Amino acid sequence: MLKKIIVLLISALVLFACSTSTEKSDKQPNELLIVYTDWAESIALTYMAQVLIEKDLGYKVILKLADVNEVFSEIAEGKADAFLDVWVPSTHRHYLERYKGEFEDLGPNYKLARTGLVVPDYMEVNSIEELKKHFKGAITGIDSSAGIMTNTNKAILSYELENDLLVLSDAEMAKELEQAILRRKNIVVTGWEPHWLFHRYDLKYLDDPLGIFMKEEQINTIARKGFSEDNPDVAEFFKRMVLSEKQINSLLFEMKLKTDPLEGVKEWIEKNEFTVNQWTKGLGEEREKIM
Repeated sequence: MLKKIIVLLISALVLFACSTSTEKSDKQPNELLIVYTDWAESIALTYMAQVLIEKDLGYKVILKLADVNEVFSEIAEGKADAFLDVWVPSTHRHYLERYKGEFEDLGPNYKLARTGLVVPDYMEVNSIEELKKHFKGAITGIDSSAGIMTNTNKAILSYELENDLLVLSDAEMAKELEQAILRRKNIVVTGWEPHWLFHRYDLKYLDDPLGIFMKEEQINTIARKGFSEDNPDVAEFFKRMVLSEKQINSLLFEMKLKTDPLEGVKEWIEKNEFTVNQWTKGLGEEREKIM
């Protein structure tokens, strides 16, 4: 009987070990999960990181599209490795405060970001407070969980506006703006830079006397806790990957020109070989120079 019990215990331990091993094998050692949103700059930064990390650092990168609520939750819980589109200090303040201490901040990848209410430059309105008299239509927004939408709702209350706020995707918002400009109609959108729209059209931010929208923000990369220790080379790459205004706007425009945004990213990388070499130098195999 004792021998039978011992055999059963050993079998149970083997089964447990196998099941544990199977659970852990869902994610391989050199595999990263990067989450991103459907915002233009988030797609651009994420796709570019994926291409360079896979080519030069030898990792397999899996991408997951999510809304910003899910993004922060998965980073905090360690379910995802990194997110490259955190707006600080204002736009994503709610999430930064909620998950304080539950992620690593790897620093900025773009330092000249801005959000606000944006209109075509042909519109005579110049301030948010003027909308009450001169614009009765709905403000065209993006997904409801975005920080800019939180600030826009705050602006509607603070300025006592009667405008509704439409919840659309980034692409849908951009299409509405483009159609309005073609017909020279009045429109107000939740806008931000960097975005290819500012490269393509003459737009202006509405003055914000109450200071609800920050005039200057930066975009940071965050990662799950322990990421830098587990992946020091990738963490160093993220810290080095900082784009200028000209670089990020041209990257976004290259993406816009292509049917497949990834092809636009790859073309930008080829045109900016010297820059990306500085980001990956010494972290993996040297990049093959394009003559």
